[in-house]
Amino acid sequence: MSLTVGIIANPSAGKDIRRLVAQGRVVSNQEKANILRRVFAGLVSSGVERVIIMPDMSGLARPAMYDCKGQIDAEFLDLAPTGSQDDSTRAAAAMSDMGVSCVVTLGGDGTNRVVSKGLGDVPIVPISTGTNNVFPRMTEGTLAGLAAGAIATGVVSVEEACRRSKRLDVIVDGVVVDLALVDAAVSHQMFVGARAVWELQSLHSMFLTRAEPASIGLSSIGARLRQIAIDEPLGLYLRFDGEPDETATRVTAPVGPGLVSSVDVMAWRVLELGDSLPVDLHPGTVALDGEREVELLPGRDVAVRLEARGPLVVDVEKTMALAAARR
Repeated sequence: MSLTVGIIANPSAGKDIRRLVAQGRVVSNQEKANILRRVFAGLVSSGVERVIIMPDMSGLARPAMYDCKGQIDAEFLDLAPTGSQDDSTRAAAAMSDMGVSCVVTLGGDGTNRVVSKGLGDVPIVPISTGTNNVFPRMTEGTLAGLAAGAIATGVVSVEEACRRSKRLDVIVDGVVVDLALVDAAVSHQMFVGARAVWELQSLHSMFLTRAEPASIGLSSIGARLRQIAIDEPLGLYLRFDGEPDETATRVTAPVGPGLVSSVDVMAWRVLELGDSLPVDLHPGTVALDGEREVELLPGRDVAVRLEARGPLVVDVEKTMALAAARR
């Protein structure tokens, strides 16, 4: 059992254009640093021996490291930060190679998406500090640290503590080029640009791994049609363009913080694991978990497939209950 926990905190999370077009909250770097101080307190009290931290240009973890000096071995990964999302993917891969027991993340859906690309089967304890937060929850930092510590020390097993999420693979010319954890939205917008998606009139279609009524963001549209949980072996496909069929309906949903909008869904269907559908739009873009990433260019054969093996997500409440019962 590795008594080591990883920390990946995204200093850019919660600061995109949706603060201007909606009412998205701003989570300052000072607050992220305070959250990490609480995470460290939970890790120390759980008996975790070592913390590996992704370096970032804001030094988010330094106050926590100062608080716990002499109580826990805390060190930064030997990676030069670039300020891009690749930092999180590279850090996750390095932590996986080092054998960490789990990783605590600070960010939104986009942060956890890029972390999952490098993490493999290492469990994630996600703390929400982003915009649309379907994947991470509003978990108090101390409890996140305690839950991560319970797994690292073996008080609670991964099998007991975690739920397996799903993913959407984006396939271009037969090769998987990227993934989404919650939603892959096909848009008529031709360029990546500011990345964030908020204009429903630009949507062509959408794929979902989950559709939960208490979520916010694009996936909330699907929740008005068919509720699907994180570990249910199903997904959804929605089409907004073209002629309506017998499933056509108008949906009103919270598509962003403080932004409740209506949209006409021309057709929708439930997906099963392994189902793959072509993306029949050129030109355009595919937004992954709320951010445009893949450009749809003429001559490219693009499809999206629902897969079972997404990241392992720690159920903090269940983990804390089991740890308390075992004293």
